[in-house]
Amino acid sequence: MNQLATIGDNNPPTPFDDIEARINDLYAEAKQWLDGEEVTTQEQADALNTLASHIREAAKQADDMRKEEAKPFDEGKKAVQDRYNPLIQKGKGKTEVALGAVKSALKPYLLELDRIQQEAAQKAREEAAEAERDAQAAMQHRDQSNLDEQEEANRLAEEAKQLQAAANKASNAKAHAKGVGRATGLRTRTKVSIANEREAAGWAWKHDREALMIFVLTQAEKAVRHGAQSLEGFSITEEKVI
Repeated sequence: MNQLATIGDNNPPTPFDDIEARINDLYAEAKQWLDGEEVTTQEQADALNTLASHIREAAKQADDMRKEEAKPFDEGKKAVQDRYNPLIQKGKGKTEVALGAVKSALKPYLLELDRIQQEAAQKAREEAAEAERDAQAAMQHRDQSNLDEQEEANRLAEEAKQLQAAANKASNAKAHAKGVGRATGLRTRTKVSIANEREAAGWAWKHDREALMIFVLTQAEKAVRHGAQSLEGFSITEEKVI
């Protein structure tokens, strides 16, 4: 006679279930111990240290299991990356190198085109400004009883309006390489460099003192780790930690 199947036979605990249960048990035990009461005896200290040891062991076991379980995915991801990197890796892939070369070839032409456009725009603005002055002068000095002067003033005003529109269009012109797809054009990139270190440090102190002090403290801690015994402007003390 076959033995009756019991609940759970078809779904035995997995290794993850086991380690999860162990860590949950250790966490529950820690909650019982760590209720806010101070440690007052050597026995309590030893028991807590044993608990900490078990927690560390369980954490290491869980992390090892995680690494082993993730290994096929990590290896698969690396294999995919290795296949695609020669094609698209930032700064190194063939598409990146080719696009960089295209931009290098286009830049001198676009810079020259931009220079020509800027000169044309400046000339157009000057012509529009001169036409506006002429139109204003004609309007101010015209004899309203003289139709010829009225017509001339109106003609100059209309001409000034058209030249201003042309100047606006010239000022908005951009140096582009169009063709198929997205146009390639020049863009302005702002670059900041330190001209005076003392004044730059003063600016940082005034505008973002907290970030500056975090950086300075990080550098000081690094110096102490490398053996510095004293640092100007810093207090170096020792404390006991677990």
